[in-house]
Amino acid sequence: MRIVQISDTHLSHRGGVGNRNFEELAAFINDQLRPDLVVHTGDVSILDPDSGDDRQAARELLGLISAPLRVLPGNHDVGEPGDKPWAGFSATSDRVAAFTGVFGSDHWVELLDGYAVIGFNSEILATGLPEEQAQWDWLGTLAGQAAGRPALVFCHKALWPPASESADVALSIPGSVLERLLRTLDPIDIRVYGSGHLHRFEVGRHGDALTVCAPSTAFVTRTGDDLAGPGLRQLGVVEYRCGPGVEVFFRSVPTLTEGGALASEQFLATAAEIGVNVMP
Repeated sequence: MRIVQISDTHLSHRGGVGNRNFEELAAFINDQLRPDLVVHTGDVSILDPDSGDDRQAARELLGLISAPLRVLPGNHDVGEPGDKPWAGFSATSDRVAAFTGVFGSDHWVELLDGYAVIGFNSEILATGLPEEQAQWDWLGTLAGQAAGRPALVFCHKALWPPASESADVALSIPGSVLERLLRTLDPIDIRVYGSGHLHRFEVGRHGDALTVCAPSTAFVTRTGDDLAGPGLRQLGVVEYRCGPGVEVFFRSVPTLTEGGALASEQFLATAAEIGVNVMP
């Protein structure tokens, strides 16, 4: 069985390089990788969680993928928890509803070829929203749903903070809920924890499970700021080959345009529209 993880597509109704790169990667996924399932681990839209135009443009572009597709939200899609959310966008019930209305449920299980593939919304944890409690209730049912199958678990932010995490930038699931989450997932035979958010490809290990950070399909980060750290800074997708074990591969195509968000006219226009200063 093959699963492809895409992440941080940052698609815009204004078009631009992120959209063009995604079109090429979608064709590559369809023609070369031919997965049984594609999982998008968030930041579907370019920047603004309140832009219906960006959601609709993203929905149309995601329709280029011929394999079954599941989509999870990132902080640019629904906001995020904490006292200092990026650009002031806190996760809200309205933003979650707007996302799920276009992309489907923000937490789900797929049972494929002897595996359980699990996705959940990392951006509502530690928010106190009613959607968070509903998700906790659902998380408590996962061991029964997996029924002993090995599992791959996906969300936007990593469970464990990278070495580059600072007090000002939220790069992982809040520590206040992490222990509860791990207890809830402990009965499941998890082989992979897959996330995005950092715009780089990186593979590590936690216990018996692999931890995989997927790269962006839109923008690379090659600076010394909070998103710096180990890993491969190149656009692409992650392929998982699931048999007796799980093998992980970085995949890209040479025709993609590599560049940072600040080189994107669409990113800068969106930031200006919502009043966010993104210039260094």
